[in-house]
Amino acid sequence: MINLLNSSTDLLSLTMSTAATCDVLASWVDLNGTTVTPGRTGTAIASAATTTIVATPGASTTRNVKTITVYNKDASLACDVTVNYNANGTLYLLCKITLQTGEVLEYIEGVGFFVLKNTAKYNQLKYVTANSVHATAATFAAITGLSFEVISGKSYSIEGALMFITNATTTGAQFAIGGVAMTAMVLGALEIVTVAPVTGSVISSGVVTAVDTAIVVQTTGSLANAPAWFAGWFTPSASGTLTVKATSEVTVASGLTVLKGSWARVRETDN
Repeated sequence: MINLLNSSTDLLSLTMSTAATCDVLASWVDLNGTTVTPGRTGTAIASAATTTIVATPGASTTRNVKTITVYNKDASLACDVTVNYNANGTLYLLCKITLQTGEVLEYIEGVGFFVLKNTAKYNQLKYVTANSVHATAATFAAITGLSFEVISGKSYSIEGALMFITNATTTGAQFAIGGVAMTAMVLGALEIVTVAPVTGSVISSGVVTAVDTAIVVQTTGSLANAPAWFAGWFTPSASGTLTVKATSEVTVASGLTVLKGSWARVRETDN
């Protein structure tokens, strides 16, 4: 049971360690003499700060807190959340827990605090819905549509198929992943095909272990639509947005175009 007494600072607050987007809902019953009045407060928080989640009750009133729900609905940020009892300016820590994205901290009178885990594993398949043009040499940029929210410390697999075309046979296509720092990763090109009108196709392959690094440092381009298949795994050291990236080997307008319909898939693995 959590009772708040009428005073200048008798309240409950929530301290967050990151700017994760969290929704908080608290319900209570106020007792003033023989009058019982139920109430609730909903609070949306998206900052690393301390926020009041149950306010001081009115004069001559005792507020009995029945339930508290803290839901981390952020797409990528985990957060340490601390529930504090502020008794006339003296803070008492009631609960401190790290909430991963999709997890819920609950308090129920007579039960106490507990966490509802997010058991669903991340599994996202995304497509390029409009051609993504890349013109700057050796500077990787995100392929429009192929971005994924990932969480620090979790392990993921990645695979995809990219259809592309270059402006000349002397312009190579290069592909990578990036956007977040990695604890470890391995990314390989199963095949990158160069289709030349006369000589036929040439297949290249390669493996990298660092972000923003070309799987294949290709210098020969394809004047016809050509495919690139890639696959690998990674464990990010920071939460954020992972992107599949591309660059033209030379700086030229429309040097490399990743075509509509290209796709990539990221799946959470052994967490």
